[in-house]
Amino acid sequence: MPISHSDQVFRLVKSLTKSEKRNFRIFAGKILDRNGLLYIKLFDLYARQLTFNEKDILKKMGGISSTQYSNLKRHLYSQILISLRHFHKEKNTYIKIREYIDFAYILYDKGLYMPALKILAKAKKLANKNHTDIFSLSIVEIEKMIQARHITRTDTQSIESLVEEASAHSEAISNRVQISNLQVLLHRYYIRKGHVTNEKEYEGVVNFFEKNMPKVKASQLGMLEKVHLFQSYVWYYYILNDFKKCYQYSLKWVELFESSEELLRQDVGLFLKGYNYLLTSAYNYKNIELFSKHLNDLENFRKDHYHTFNENTKIASFLYVHYGRMNIHFLQGTFNEGLKVIKRTLSRIKRYENYLDHHKLMILNFKIAWMYFGAGMGKKSNDFLLKIINSTTKSLREDIQIYARITHLMVHVDTDSYEVLPYLVKNYSQFVKRSKDKNRVQIECLNLFVELGKSPILKRKQIFAKYYDILLKLQKEKFSKRAFLYLDILSWLENKLSGNNKSLNKNKMQAIAKRI
Repeated sequence: MPISHSDQVFRLVKSLTKSEKRNFRIFAGKILDRNGLLYIKLFDLYARQLTFNEKDILKKMGGISSTQYSNLKRHLYSQILISLRHFHKEKNTYIKIREYIDFAYILYDKGLYMPALKILAKAKKLANKNHTDIFSLSIVEIEKMIQARHITRTDTQSIESLVEEASAHSEAISNRVQISNLQVLLHRYYIRKGHVTNEKEYEGVVNFFEKNMPKVKASQLGMLEKVHLFQSYVWYYYILNDFKKCYQYSLKWVELFESSEELLRQDVGLFLKGYNYLLTSAYNYKNIELFSKHLNDLENFRKDHYHTFNENTKIASFLYVHYGRMNIHFLQGTFNEGLKVIKRTLSRIKRYENYLDHHKLMILNFKIAWMYFGAGMGKKSNDFLLKIINSTTKSLREDIQIYARITHLMVHVDTDSYEVLPYLVKNYSQFVKRSKDKNRVQIECLNLFVELGKSPILKRKQIFAKYYDILLKLQKEKFSKRAFLYLDILSWLENKLSGNNKSLNKNKMQAIAKRI
């Protein structure tokens, strides 16, 4: 098992819980070889370090050679994974099923094909209970292989049953693969481009979806196939900005999990993801009552089940709950109260920063920046906007990157830093010009700052009024509405026209929300 970076081993060790570390030491103690003491020593050194320091590790390992160190790392990494597999096999259905299959192969290779069939029966029962068609089909195929090669005294009806099972699982897998292919392609589209911005893009997504959606009915699908189907529709309507239909399919997604304890236990992370889109949809069509209800339900579920979450699920629950906690303040315009949420959000980001991808970090930074901006704390807002603006991942969510730049210009106006506007606008205009996903709202916003940068003080209010009218008209257009959910420049302009430069006004924020 190649380990190209030492910190991979370090991160694996640091990810272990106390019980997992204790289990590893017991496991390693049972299989000590001539290198055993060394790799356990290396494990303990990693476990004691707060931050990774390879020089200190090598010094305390007693001057071992680089080759020996590489071998120890590889051996330690492998042994930790093996111990984790043993530790979690009773908790993780997939591991248990694979273990049964492994045992069946071992028994069969020894000529014990009847005991192999018995253990495959256990594996099949567990696989069917947890709606794992891929495992179920694998098990049936092994059973068919044994039946074809040996006389097992199995009656004809049982053989026919195997054939029927194989066909049913094969069809279910085919449906799931086609639906999940569509879902992941829609997800890639969104990560690259965001939402549709014109009729051509709208028609392109509709045609793509209709062409690639398999001709199936939800009533004919298994539980997991239904989840993938609903997830595909959620992404589809989300990209099309149809948030009411997105909400409807998110609700189907969540309710499906709530109706099945096995499904919920099998993939609670996917259940939480459905809840995230339920909240996002309610937020996007400004239904505060529904949003508050679902956020409260999610908070309660997280509190009651957090002790059962694995690391991935803990990270997902952090993201979805903290998105929700910030969004409720955006809906209500209560930015100063929302600042209380930020402190806890930042501590969680620090804890999970090595596990968060660029897209998630970008969304978090943008939301935090807007909370500070709405509360009138422009300099604090800039700290998080610049993390997006200075990102080296320029092709990721270009729409968010453009909105961050426009918000950065708004901050400079709030702090009366008009002298730098021409330079910044020139720089940001070039970025927008290169973008394939620019829209009219972004272009008009840049035009606003171009005029502000070259106009005298007495004409500024006139410019604010001019672009308020332009943007208000754009806000009513089908493919421009979405921009105002990310960039609430209308309430900012209203504040400028009313002479309020400190923070976004709560009542005006709510008025804007009702117009969207």
